[in-house]
Amino acid sequence: MCGQNMMEEKILFIDDDTDIRETIKNLITHMGYKVTVAENAHDALSILDSEEFPLIITDLKMPGINGTQLCKEIRKVNQSSIIYALSGHLTTFNLDDLSAIGFDGHLCKPISFNSFNQAIRGAFDKIKRA
Repeated sequence: MCGQNMMEEKILFIDDDTDIRETIKNLITHMGYKVTVAENAHDALSILDSEEFPLIITDLKMPGINGTQLCKEIRKVNQSSIIYALSGHLTTFNLDDLSAIGFDGHLCKPISFNSFNQAIRGAFDKIKRA
């Protein structure tokens, strides 16, 4: 069962592109959610060492540890968070492989406000039903 801190509607967003990171941070904040951002997988893992997030959204293509490797690392210690892959290049990834790695869903860049809002709301609705 999820702890109380997992029921907070907070999101960890990881992307190495500063402009995208700030845009998405502002969008998520505007939507009424608490958001923490990281610019790479190492920073994300450090954040996750001290805080839990019910929803994690990560870019797939990042220098160093990429999004798929990050998802695998998270899943070693955390099966309860929902993890979405975000990429402008999803056609280069097999969606079944993303699911097998541990992703719960995927989002394509550029993403519309409505699609993004639906994905986030759907994730938190799923968490509340669990």
